[in-house]
Amino acid sequence: MKKKTLYMIGNSHIDPVWFWDWEEGMQEVKATFSSALDRLREFPDVKFTATSAAFFEWIEEVAPEMFEEIRQRVGEGRFELSGGWFIEPDCILPCGEAFVRQGLYAQSYFKEKFGVICRTGSNVDSFGHNPMLPQILKKSGMEEYVFMRPRLDTPVFVWESIDGSRVNAISLPSEYTTWFFEKTKNAVELAQAAADREELSEIPCCFGVGNHGGGPTIENIKSIFRLREEYPDTEMKFSSYREYFDSRNTKEAEKLPVMQAFFDGVNTGCYVMDGRLKKSNRTAEGRLFTADSVLAMESLFLQKNVPSHKKEEMKKLWKTLLFNQFHDTLGGTAIKPARDEAIYQFSGVCAEAKKLWTVAMEHMLQEMDTTGEGFPLLLFNPTGKNYHGDVAVEVNWFCKDGLILKNPDGKEIPYQRVHTRAKARNYSVGGRRGLIFQAHIPALGFAVYRTLVGESALCDDSRESGGAQLSGCVLENTHIRVVFDESGCLVSLFDKETGYEALNGKAFFPVWLDERDTWGHEQEEREFKDSGERLAFESLYLVEEGKFRKVVRACYRLGGSVLKQDYILYHDAKEVEVVNRLYWDREWQMLKLCYPLAGQTDVIYREAAYQTVSSPIEDRMEYSMHRFVDVTEKGKAGLCVANDCKYEFQMDNNTLEFQVARSAIYAQGWNIDWYNPIEGYEYTDIGKQEFTFTLCPHGRALAAGERYRQAEKTAKKLLVLSDNQHEGKRRETLWGGLVLEEENVELGSIKAAEKEGAMIIRLFETEGKAVKGVLLLAGKKMDYEIKPYEILTLKIKIDGTYNVTDLLER
Repeated sequence: MKKKTLYMIGNSHIDPVWFWDWEEGMQEVKATFSSALDRLREFPDVKFTATSAAFFEWIEEVAPEMFEEIRQRVGEGRFELSGGWFIEPDCILPCGEAFVRQGLYAQSYFKEKFGVICRTGSNVDSFGHNPMLPQILKKSGMEEYVFMRPRLDTPVFVWESIDGSRVNAISLPSEYTTWFFEKTKNAVELAQAAADREELSEIPCCFGVGNHGGGPTIENIKSIFRLREEYPDTEMKFSSYREYFDSRNTKEAEKLPVMQAFFDGVNTGCYVMDGRLKKSNRTAEGRLFTADSVLAMESLFLQKNVPSHKKEEMKKLWKTLLFNQFHDTLGGTAIKPARDEAIYQFSGVCAEAKKLWTVAMEHMLQEMDTTGEGFPLLLFNPTGKNYHGDVAVEVNWFCKDGLILKNPDGKEIPYQRVHTRAKARNYSVGGRRGLIFQAHIPALGFAVYRTLVGESALCDDSRESGGAQLSGCVLENTHIRVVFDESGCLVSLFDKETGYEALNGKAFFPVWLDERDTWGHEQEEREFKDSGERLAFESLYLVEEGKFRKVVRACYRLGGSVLKQDYILYHDAKEVEVVNRLYWDREWQMLKLCYPLAGQTDVIYREAAYQTVSSPIEDRMEYSMHRFVDVTEKGKAGLCVANDCKYEFQMDNNTLEFQVARSAIYAQGWNIDWYNPIEGYEYTDIGKQEFTFTLCPHGRALAAGERYRQAEKTAKKLLVLSDNQHEGKRRETLWGGLVLEEENVELGSIKAAEKEGAMIIRLFETEGKAVKGVLLLAGKKMDYEIKPYEILTLKIKIDGTYNVTDLLER
């Protein structure tokens, strides 16, 4: 029998953040790389594999001499660059564009500094992996992917995404970390067993000290010398992932199974852990999208390339986001000081992104002639589709003056007057004015409305309409009816166009005992079950009622925990918006929002990275989602729920459940004698949080594009800016930078090209239909072809010439 070959991969999985903060992570990277270089000098056959461009950037800055030695070893093939991403991220929760930027920034850095890019993606410790990764990896220059969670029965296989893109994949049969001889021996035996089971003649096996760094130690290396003697029929070869993939047995490789899989369901407590952290991430992602889009809008409007310094600013902000999407950070499994630091950094990203887009909007305004009657009120739409719907704005307005509102055509239009956010009332000087009206704003464009002093016969003043306490209530428009019964509970979400009722009972708010650890692992003697307690109805009030929207506020309470829900129905909406304000004060407990559904729901559609994933329903399964989930009967009638910061849902007995508060202990896992109340523990989600859902009942199947529209409306991406009258070069009242008409094609992102004076447009197909489409960019026509479920990237110059690129903009 031919000798079995184990490719011994010397590595150190490094958590830059976990039970420590990032500055300690920087020190562990420096120590690990220094130790690895020592081992390479001492043992000529040993090789070392490392990931994460962020680590190399640190070394380049703080230890330039070490960095130069690493460059030398990379050139020799003994210091392998694997994992062509900026960091080893969580692979379930980040948006699709975040994975693109991981590869874009890391691979360009590796190419610039080392003359090569990574061909092997490596992310051994992430808590699952989204199904679009094969396409993203492939288009980012990577041909293979190595992971460990989940550990599969088939360790070596071909992983295929829904568009047909494929990468060779390894689910490591053993741990990535081996501290001493017994652990190294165990890793070898597990790798041997996996190779025997799958009839493989060769397989990789990791060794080295990890998590807090370390890498291959002298003891590790001597362990392998010893194991070679114990297992003479197994060749143990110091190697790299690259060498393993390049030298694989061709016949075995041809027989590998092909999997299309979403590897989620790993550490599901992390989908819910720490609502404030999750919201900070979602908000930062949204603000970076907006900043990129408005900078692109400015470039198109002024016909000038985005300046290099602004591109660098955007790159730094994206890299800050990416660093904090590290799996232990975004998963909520780090210590609280490290988590707090992540929120500070997310907040900085949000603030700086807004500065960039505000200045860009002002540059556009300065180009425009805004003279004329009244004052210009500009509405900006940074999304890829035209917006037509209701808009809520505030303007500064003298308190004693009436207000007339005109649309871009100069026609007076109706509006509803509502209370302002500022609660200081002005009756003699100063003042604010809150307005709701219907607007049309082109994609990646703006619309100029105007406010004039004068009394409007079309103003509907709803400020005095609220205050009544209700026993039962109906919110209704042409499309939808929402009903609360006399007990104050939501009992009906009715699609009037099809006669479809989405609910089969009262919405309710159960409290679960949740003594699982941070990751969501259960233990027999610890509770994870329905406590039998519920938030109880307290009050139902009418907040406002007018021509454009009606708002009722429902309040529910259990002890000191209070949930206030504002149900907002706009006059032409097909969904009801629910703004939730929660104060939670219960340790080791979980709050759920539950909606009993009508019919026999059996198929769910949920957003993942650049994809809508459909799957059958399995009761009590904790599913991940991004901005929406659509629970349906045979893919048709159902209830679509979009949200602005939640990532998890369940189905149980035909009830859709969202976990919205989980009071677990920070960085707590099951180990011996872990519980000691003298230490004192801090629990997540204690205190205030705010989140928004929109509920859309539908009696017929929703197109994928409708779900994305609902998600964008929930995120409230429109921007508003008032201006004074001034002269300018251009008289524009309605301007659009992008026309993208195909309903099954979404704008993933638009940004300045990294190294050229050009624009990058990323599109993705949502329904599995090939399209030969046309897009207009600032009036310039461009034909494109996109395959089913493809992520398509176009590089477009100011003169209108364009070409298709990969995700690295090559």
